[in-house]
Amino acid sequence: MNALGIVAGPRKGQVTDNLVGSALKALSDRGAAAEKIYLVDLSIKPCMACFACQRTGQCVVKDDFQSVVDKVRRADVLVFGSPTYFSNVTSSAKVFIDRGYSMFKENPFGLTYLYTNPKKVILITSCGAPFPFSHLLGISTGCMRAMKVFFKYTRAGIKTLTAASVKDFDPKTHAKLLRRAYDLGRTI
Repeated sequence: MNALGIVAGPRKGQVTDNLVGSALKALSDRGAAAEKIYLVDLSIKPCMACFACQRTGQCVVKDDFQSVVDKVRRADVLVFGSPTYFSNVTSSAKVFIDRGYSMFKENPFGLTYLYTNPKKVILITSCGAPFPFSHLLGISTGCMRAMKVFFKYTRAGIKTLTAASVKDFDPKTHAKLLRRAYDLGRTI
């Protein structure tokens, strides 16, 4: 089994990064070959809305995006994490999602995913807003909704984790959250 973690937040070593890492650790403990990448380390340009991908089946913009798609296609399990920024995903996650349109073929009923993997997806977000306001005001739910809308078209089984009231990572304070992420990786 291959597992890929994609961290869409710029703060390495912080909450989202550690939660993705914990889920990947569980997958690795189950025997998966696990890899984690950081979108902020890559050069991925915004979508040009040229729709060439709908004719060719591949994005024509030449940058690091295709290498990410190749890794996604090989992953049986994908762990995708984005912290919540202004009730949405980060700009890195949004660029990935927009360019990810090239992984689908548009049809009269929506989108058809062009690949068979990943089979399972874990979506993780963290949010500094305190619970229950993070949910009642749609702050963290906006981020999770954006990720779910994109990944539901892959037809993968999806599990989610939302961590509210968290900003700076502390292994002692966030031990329960780390355990929840680990358990997602263990049971998916």
